[in-house]
Amino acid sequence: MAVAAWNISKGYNVGSLVRTAHAAAVEEVILIGEREWNVEAARTAELYTKIVYLPDQEAFLQHLESSRWNLVAVELDPRSVSLFDAAYPSRPCFLLGAELGGIPPGLLDRAKLIVQIPQWGLVPCLNVAVAGSIVLYDHLSKLYHRGALDRSSQHDQSG
Repeated sequence: MAVAAWNISKGYNVGSLVRTAHAAAVEEVILIGEREWNVEAARTAELYTKIVYLPDQEAFLQHLESSRWNLVAVELDPRSVSLFDAAYPSRPCFLLGAELGGIPPGLLDRAKLIVQIPQWGLVPCLNVAVAGSIVLYDHLSKLYHRGALDRSSQHDQSG
């Protein structure tokens, strides 16, 4: 799996997302547009995580195609399905939108799946790093329950 961030303006969100991506064994983190981010928040995970910088939507779509990623948008949208019911495609690339403005409509239209994280509070959306962490681990959980998560016990540090 991969995770992509569209024009994220808060650098600490990207740093936290890179750290979680490394913990979840994400193949690559794709940053589209804004390139400045808080490396300190990644806590050295950036040294072991492939980070791809792309300038715009066209470059991102080309990268998805050449890498054979299936776009999964994480967004509040009338077409979205609940995270609880989401059936992710193989080789998902989870796209997270900008703090202001979200994911552009053209990218939502190209997504194989649009997923939203159910919420019960009054604030309508989560922080980008938190939302990314939730969907990455939801995908891992679903792989695990299907018996498709290949994780050697030698890497298990849960004690």
